[in-house]
Amino acid sequence: MIQYLWKTLSSLRLTVWCLALSILLVFVGTVAQADEGLYQAQERYFKQWIVWAPTLFGHKLPLLLPGGYLLGTVLLVNLLGAHTQRFQWSAKKLGINLTHFGIIVLLLGQLVTDLFSVESYLRLREGESKTYTESHREHELVFATDTTPGSEKVVSIPESLLTKPGAEISHPDLPFSLRVNEYKINSQVLSRTQLLETAGRLTAALAKVEGQYGGAELPALAATEAESPGRLEVWRASLTAVGASSVADIAEAAKSLASQPEREARLRTELKERFQKEMLARWRQQGGAMKLAAERADRKEPLTADSLQAPATQGAGSQVVAFPLPEMRTMDMKNLPHVVLEILDAGKPSGTWLFSPMLEAQELEGPHAKWRGALRAERYYHPFSVKLLTTTHEKYQGTEIPKNFQSRVRLEHPVRSESREVDIYMNNPLRYEGLTYFQYQMDRDEQHGNVGISTLQVVRNPSWLGPYLGCILVGLGMTVQFLYHLVGFVTKRRTA
Repeated sequence: MIQYLWKTLSSLRLTVWCLALSILLVFVGTVAQADEGLYQAQERYFKQWIVWAPTLFGHKLPLLLPGGYLLGTVLLVNLLGAHTQRFQWSAKKLGINLTHFGIIVLLLGQLVTDLFSVESYLRLREGESKTYTESHREHELVFATDTTPGSEKVVSIPESLLTKPGAEISHPDLPFSLRVNEYKINSQVLSRTQLLETAGRLTAALAKVEGQYGGAELPALAATEAESPGRLEVWRASLTAVGASSVADIAEAAKSLASQPEREARLRTELKERFQKEMLARWRQQGGAMKLAAERADRKEPLTADSLQAPATQGAGSQVVAFPLPEMRTMDMKNLPHVVLEILDAGKPSGTWLFSPMLEAQELEGPHAKWRGALRAERYYHPFSVKLLTTTHEKYQGTEIPKNFQSRVRLEHPVRSESREVDIYMNNPLRYEGLTYFQYQMDRDEQHGNVGISTLQVVRNPSWLGPYLGCILVGLGMTVQFLYHLVGFVTKRRTA
């Protein structure tokens, strides 16, 4: 039985099957990114042992596929078994042995990268210094209190503990415990006052349209609005909908319908509905409170004080409203979760609090007033600081194509008594303390003196040398094998 298993694991047939399934998995995982997003597709297809019900062109298929970890492990075992069983350690096989060893290094390097690599970012304004980087997608709930002047104690609770409503969370450094009431992976937090004011403005604007096209003389109104291309299109579409014989001159067309009360009334209704629809579409494009007010008005659900219930009883949560949003799965968008927590003092509830990355740190009330709480991007602290000195943002003349993005930073490492300036730009990252800093984005902060802003992509990858070493070994092995056969062929020709 063991011999049969070993023969199967080292067979060439298993290699072919693994390669074929790998091609299928790459195809399915790549197509699934359109529906599930890049990050979720990576986690679900390539960082799992088994994949059930893959998504293909928007449809979930009842299929069971091997995941990336399973295929990589089987290929590694198959390669080791085939190498042990078939190949010999000799000069003749040196090139093949080196090539196989290079492939093994590549497979192991990819596994270590998946398990231990960490990606984060560092966003700085000119003159700003930080000792930490932040996660792109993970968040943490932190509570802080001042201990001595200039220092504070910080307690961090990972986001994974906040995702289960009803769960109780305690920490030995916290004088209170927490109970999760609600968690949403993505949401929008808006001020109740701002929402009500925005809804009032929208109601007034819609009423103005109602009155304008409900009582004014249509021919005169059409003559005034014919100069606006957007309004002209709405008029022509409305006239076509009521069966006007000609829409070239909207004022004449409206005048011809004035003697037909029924068709004129239909025209007024068409104009009001189309202009209101255009207004709602423009408000939705603005986002925020305007988008929400427009969506509610479109569904005939006006925003009122009674319909906007505060999610929490304490802090900022009593003055805002949190609306859940669909999970963001694209690379350039990020989720902003919110959590509603109940603070338990000696097991007794003392109010609920809303925490979100969209809210500033909140001072707790009552017996724990010295503590501040906030939900923020997860931070990775380092024993050194990075300060942004200057930014260079150059584009090719007459285009928006980047020519040179460059950040000049100062590294300060107190333990090493190190202080030096470094330039980071495209294709020239900074490697320091096991971290690699890549130039990622450039921007300007117009609200703070129009200073430059630089965002650096920060990667910690303990196996970053693995791909280089693996490729070198594979290339060296192929070169040795080629030269061995070439020398043998040339030698035989000379002898002949």
